[in-house]
Amino acid sequence: MPRNVSELVLALDIGTRTIMGVVMERSTRGFRLRAAEVYEHKERAMFDGQVHNVAAVAQGVLQVKTALERRCKRQFQQAAVAAAGRSLKMAVGQAQHERSRLSEVTAMEVRALELAALRKAQITLAHQEGENAATGFFCVGYSVSQYLLEGEPITELVGQLGQEIGVELIATFLPRVVVTSLFAVLQRAGLEPSSLTLEPIAALELCVPAAMRQLNLALVDVGAGTADIALVQHGRVFAYAMAPVAGDEITDALCALYLLDFDTGETIKRQLNDRETVAFSDILGQQHQLPSADIIVSLQPAIQQVAARVAAEILSLNGGPPDAVLLVGGGSLTPGLPQALARALELPESRVGIRTRETIKNVTGQPKKLCGPDGITPIGIAVTAFGDGPLHFVDVTVNGQPVPLWQGAGQTVADALLAAGGTWNRLFGRPGLALTVEVNGRLVVIPGEQGKPPTVLVNGQPANLDTVLHSGDKVEFTPGVDGQPARAKVRDLAAETKWLTVNGQKLPFPPVVLVNGMPADLDTNVPDRAKITISWQRPIREVLVAAGIDPAAIKEQKIPYTLGGRSLNLTYCPCEVCLNGRSASMHELVQPGDRLDYTLNPTTPTIATALKGQVAPEPPLTVTVNGQQLPLPGSGTQILVNGQATGLQDPLVPGAEITLIPGRQEFILSDLFTLVDVKRQARPGTVLNMLVNGTVANFATPLNNNDNVTLTWEPTTNKLQGGDNSQYCQDQSST
Repeated sequence: MPRNVSELVLALDIGTRTIMGVVMERSTRGFRLRAAEVYEHKERAMFDGQVHNVAAVAQGVLQVKTALERRCKRQFQQAAVAAAGRSLKMAVGQAQHERSRLSEVTAMEVRALELAALRKAQITLAHQEGENAATGFFCVGYSVSQYLLEGEPITELVGQLGQEIGVELIATFLPRVVVTSLFAVLQRAGLEPSSLTLEPIAALELCVPAAMRQLNLALVDVGAGTADIALVQHGRVFAYAMAPVAGDEITDALCALYLLDFDTGETIKRQLNDRETVAFSDILGQQHQLPSADIIVSLQPAIQQVAARVAAEILSLNGGPPDAVLLVGGGSLTPGLPQALARALELPESRVGIRTRETIKNVTGQPKKLCGPDGITPIGIAVTAFGDGPLHFVDVTVNGQPVPLWQGAGQTVADALLAAGGTWNRLFGRPGLALTVEVNGRLVVIPGEQGKPPTVLVNGQPANLDTVLHSGDKVEFTPGVDGQPARAKVRDLAAETKWLTVNGQKLPFPPVVLVNGMPADLDTNVPDRAKITISWQRPIREVLVAAGIDPAAIKEQKIPYTLGGRSLNLTYCPCEVCLNGRSASMHELVQPGDRLDYTLNPTTPTIATALKGQVAPEPPLTVTVNGQQLPLPGSGTQILVNGQATGLQDPLVPGAEITLIPGRQEFILSDLFTLVDVKRQARPGTVLNMLVNGTVANFATPLNNNDNVTLTWEPTTNKLQGGDNSQYCQDQSST
């Protein structure tokens, strides 16, 4: 927010060689310097704009602060600062806002619009550098390229009427270590950062007013360690850059040429513009007195090298030479540097000039204490702090550590965590590692446990990442907990439970499981990248064993035997099985939904079982004699086992030698009399009457299977009178 007219601003330019401090206030003519102080580092505590010795630099800041407080008779708790452009990154941010067209655009609306564009620039940087890398950078300032009203460019939005406003800006980012070390110096000196900007932004604000920005100009702030560059054209700033070369390169070259320590070389360099002859002593104690012009000539290679490096940055960003170059900073006083830079850019020497504090018309006070080009940057930092351009800060702590947070509406816990160096990947617990497996040729991913969200407290009260913060808030943050890795058993990958009916009882159907080619069950833990096969078909034998049947009771046996000299094997199982109503073997496959019925048979296999399917023995012929069924002797097949007569129901023993002897095929009626005793029924005067199937027969009548034979004794008289051929028998003692 803009500062009050009566407010004093302490601004510090913490440079590689010197620390410049100014106290400024507004005046009727613009700005007035109330006090100024310059401190030169006692040792090389900074290199290329980066703090290397925090304690030494803080001691210098404290001396400057104390001197200014004594002169102004007041204490300072805050200071406006600027950072050099070491490892500078740039990103463009744009934002638009819909509003009521009936009210004027306010300064607060414009500020909120700029902050929204600034966040867009942060997102752009994250895309360019990667999120983790982008969090290592801190925004140190921005310049508005243009404002938009209803989509058209406009120089000022405040006071306008319109429904759609927009802004485009260039945000500059430095490595977080550069900024945090700068803040660490302030903290040691008892100061807090009130605002932060980039050194070329501060110099540009002072040296290149809006009226000059229609030209294509390059502003170069040449310090001791870096040369910071800003480019303007068509009324806007369009690029920033940094060349890591400046006055120290000239001092180093001077030390190398004449064997000098750094402090002596720095002293000689400053005398070259003021004295015709310079006297000095090298590190060997030898005395020298040389014309300044000769020394300048010897330094030309180093000067040209610095100019070439700065020119390369300008040409790269500008696409060609600018209309003119403005030099500020103590390093711009290097003899011959403006001319060398003009040659490197192929510009007339008159187009490269040095801007000094004396050329600034709206700043009064302290003309002797702070003069020349090196007074531009500290004054620019102070002037910028009075406006909207720099980043002002509010006091916020994260887990007890102070964090500089931009002042403005909508700053949240998330913004504070990002400013503290947190990354979104580490705010939330990471999901646990997933399991990736292949199930029956299909890739299956089992996600790990989700990470737990972070715990956020603001001033001891529960909050979240979107909670808006105010000055003095204390944030306590605990990162989320990572989720557990995915775990799974085979049953988690199988389909729903399948069923099978066994002897009328519904039972779960166990599949056949292979994990990486090895047998497994449903409770087997699944390793990552496993290849799993789940088959819902399995042999009947495995299903019965899973149902609780003793494996020995359903084990198939092979009984060897011979039949007619041919070696055979009888496969026999005590368990008889039916699958879906039909007889089945133990090797047949069962599927879910099938009906399986089994019977355990404790008996052993018989001769009939062995002969079944091999040969069918002929049964004996039978006839019925007077109502009694009798086998004909010698008919049918005789079965011998190991030479002994055997029946079909006798047990089959391993190694049995079975022989089949065929029986007689033709029989006559007289063959019956070995089975039937008809003489006991004979009486004197009777004759034997023989009928086969109701037809009169004699002793030679052929007999067939199932014939019906009737044998009776009848009186002789009846037969003779009848004149038939029946046999008769007289009761004689001799017969």
